[in-house]
Amino acid sequence: MITRIVFGILGVGVLVGWYAIDGFKPVVMRVIDGDTIELKDGRRVRYLGIDTPEEGECFYEESTKMNEELVLGKKVELKFDIDSMDDYGRMLAYVYVDGQMVNKLLLEKGAGRYYFDEQTQKFSQELVEAAEQAHEQKQGLWEVCGGEEGCVIKGNLDKSDKRWYHLSSFRHYEQTVVNLNKGDRWFCSEEEAQRAGFERARE
Repeated sequence: MITRIVFGILGVGVLVGWYAIDGFKPVVMRVIDGDTIELKDGRRVRYLGIDTPEEGECFYEESTKMNEELVLGKKVELKFDIDSMDDYGRMLAYVYVDGQMVNKLLLEKGAGRYYFDEQTQKFSQELVEAAEQAHEQKQGLWEVCGGEEGCVIKGNLDKSDKRWYHLSSFRHYEQTVVNLNKGDRWFCSEEEAQRAGFERARE
């Protein structure tokens, strides 16, 4: 049966195309956090293109709840990119419920940030657009986690891939462009930027 063949392929970690054959769709039995789920068969899935807050960070509980509302107890389809497994044995996928991509829906809600990875570019443009829209409209964490000024710190990679962050008071702030599809990022605090490996630019 085709379904058994798919399970066999999954068992050795080779994942191609859609994980939904002959009407079979795995059921989400547990939501780990805002970007990770556990299927009924015990496999864990990490969403591609999005990074949500970890436990103890701002908006962790809210992003986890958003994910639960979208997928918990529901049948899902998984679509894979170049990298289909991570170092922790989790499947890396674009997750669909009723034909809608959950990764994108969560970005639109401001549940997390766009996660840049050169090996996962299949839907990068629409995910970037969703993330940029959420930031501009101050959805989710972009409204809650930035204080009075908001999440306006610009994290920028220069031509040498050196990571710098710019505060709104810095002289080159306005000229600095945040290109999410190049690895640039928005931050809500200096501490957050530093944890991500960015250094303070010259004022």
